[in-house]
Amino acid sequence: MTSNIKTKTPAKEAPTEPFKRAVGVCVRAIAGKSDIEVAFAAERPGLTANKVRLPEPPRRLNEREAAIVRGHADSIALRLACHDPAVHRKLVPGGQQARAVFEAVEQARVEAIGSRRMGGVKKNLAAMLDDRFHRGKYDEVTDRADAPIEDAVAMIVRERLTGETPPPAARKVVELWRPLIEERAGRNLDRLERVVTDQRRFGDVVHDLLDCLDMGEDRSSESDEEEGEDGDQQDRSKESGQDGEAAESADSERMSLEEAESSADELPDSAAESVDAPASDMADDAEMGDSETAAEPWRPRHNRNEPRGPDYRPFTSKFDEIVGAENLCDPEELDRLRGYLDKQLSHLQGVVARLANRLQRLLLAQQNRRGNSIWKKVCSIRRGCRA
Repeated sequence: MTSNIKTKTPAKEAPTEPFKRAVGVCVRAIAGKSDIEVAFAAERPGLTANKVRLPEPPRRLNEREAAIVRGHADSIALRLACHDPAVHRKLVPGGQQARAVFEAVEQARVEAIGSRRMGGVKKNLAAMLDDRFHRGKYDEVTDRADAPIEDAVAMIVRERLTGETPPPAARKVVELWRPLIEERAGRNLDRLERVVTDQRRFGDVVHDLLDCLDMGEDRSSESDEEEGEDGDQQDRSKESGQDGEAAESADSERMSLEEAESSADELPDSAAESVDAPASDMADDAEMGDSETAAEPWRPRHNRNEPRGPDYRPFTSKFDEIVGAENLCDPEELDRLRGYLDKQLSHLQGVVARLANRLQRLLLAQQNRRGNSIWKKVCSIRRGCRA
């Protein structure tokens, strides 16, 4: 007698699932952390809190594509295993360009440690780097203006630490910058191999390297941040004195700032989010840029008493022509330029967030000061009427 009950067949897993599980196990093993969550998505690889995000592998996975995914996984795992964020925050410079070089060289250091110890990791990282530079079309760069110096320095440091030549897609970028970097900082590059496993000493040598490249500056530290906050409070005190409130002291200024912060809680949800959100989106080691970066507020270069030139107005506009960017460049060139622009602006996210946060607080403090000033005038008028 046959039964009409149909047995459920187990769902067939995707062909890439065994590969994903193996990569996740390798990430936890190299990082030395068994509680890390490894996810795969069609997004940029990255590390957030206790979660590693890796690129989604194609269903039909060939050897090169597998090595690229493994390379991203090994790079992030080595960052977790060989990098100390607290030491990094004390050593990282504040300038935009210097910070970019320092970050790139530190990543080259942690990847070099893994490459020197494990041959498979060396091959995976080489495939990942070649793919990254190829996607950025760096093999088509012919001018230094289009070749990021941080990538060139990182590849030269990798060459010094591992003996591996730059990936084919990165060779043009390296060769554009190599003569200048070797001439000015070749001696410091030779010192890096002796301190590759000591992050603090390695960072000191990188600072010497930045000095040779005319990008050296004072290191950012927690004390510098506190001094910066004190300087901001002094600047706000000067602004309150210019408003005519000469009787207000530093204590009253602090009170107005505290009232401003408390009044932020009474704002609508959208306004409150605009005050608090930038600080949370900032990176842990985000710092204000120096006076030569785009983070510095704009100031007019002419004096107020200086006569201004006549306002320009076109005589006729009938010969004007508006041409779209897509008509000037092909789509591939636009994608390359867009990727280069995004990369140059990625380091300004923390600076913009901090400036927006401070501006919001300054505006709230100024609003409270004006309210207090009006209230004092009303009280004085009332006293005059009573007299």
